[in-house]
Amino acid sequence: MALQREPAGWRALTTATKLTCHDVLVVGGGPAGLATAIELVSSGLDVVVAEAHAVPAERYGETLAPGSLARLGRLGLAEAFLVDGHLPCPGTVARWGRDRPGHNDFLLDPMGPSWHLDRARFEATLCTCAQERGAMVLTSTRCVSVERAADRWSARLRGPAGIRTVCVRWLVDSSGPAATLSRRLGTRRTVVDRVVALVRIDGLLAGTLSAQTFVESTPDGWWYVARLPGERLVTVFVTDPLNARVLTAHAWDGWRRALAATQLFAERLAGLELKARPDTARYRVRSIRVSRLQQVVGERWLAVGDAAAELDPVAGRGIHDALGDATEAAHAVIAGHAGSVRYEARIQSRFHDHLVERAAGYGLEHRWPAARFWRDRHGVAS
Repeated sequence: MALQREPAGWRALTTATKLTCHDVLVVGGGPAGLATAIELVSSGLDVVVAEAHAVPAERYGETLAPGSLARLGRLGLAEAFLVDGHLPCPGTVARWGRDRPGHNDFLLDPMGPSWHLDRARFEATLCTCAQERGAMVLTSTRCVSVERAADRWSARLRGPAGIRTVCVRWLVDSSGPAATLSRRLGTRRTVVDRVVALVRIDGLLAGTLSAQTFVESTPDGWWYVARLPGERLVTVFVTDPLNARVLTAHAWDGWRRALAATQLFAERLAGLELKARPDTARYRVRSIRVSRLQQVVGERWLAVGDAAAELDPVAGRGIHDALGDATEAAHAVIAGHAGSVRYEARIQSRFHDHLVERAAGYGLEHRWPAARFWRDRHGVAS
């Protein structure tokens, strides 16, 4: 049965129990959750979003793939995105599978360029849009428990003012790879592989770096370097968990030595003057499980974005796919059972396609067949 808004009387009947009632609770205020909320409120539903952070967190993931602007356009956000100061990326320079760099230009791509994001501003714009459309966004608020009551959910939220209880008919898990809500409801993840992203973000004081994305594979993993809006620079090394522990020991000396040995980056970065910051503020470690939930949709609940399926960063499509998930997730909530079946199939198909493309990408690199990182990735591929 398609989801319709509850009559006004239903909300009034809950006054005595001090509940607030809504159509949908979205747990997590990242791109997937906020985009889903925007889709739902635009369809006339009453939505509350519970976001654990007070302000948009500095999250890993600064790239928006070609074609994402069309998905933002569906949300009515394309114009706002274009004036928010994000940096268009004209293409990629990659040293992968061979010693000579290759170039992939987006200048003539009918889907347009990719983008390097001011991630905090991007999420703030999504949040503002959700609120302006009518969603209630509760920051510094965590969902601490959910209980099923007939055909509705009772959820306890802990925020700055203490505990509040909301009564909703649908739950949307947008809590990221931890998928805290889905795990609370009993589902588990199928993990295909584990990698670690070692991330450094610097201020760029002097020198120039083109707006392209730079990618280079090495025996122990692969590097990614890009300019970000606001004169910042992000440097990422994706490796396996064992090597990550080695490289981050002794104040990250191993990481710096590995970066100095690169062919694409070492000389370029040496010509830049970077803003000095304490190592503890500059470096971050992000563990990534290439995985999906065994059950993405349940009885009046579903997961979106990284909560549903966490992708290898080699794809560079996390936010792009999250925006697409949001549209389909909203359709599933509105359409009921039939929409849920389609949404489950979409996530399964998307994750399968990612594994195929991931295997093909890692399979292009055969220069170090004995290196553990590549041997293990090729093993996963086969």
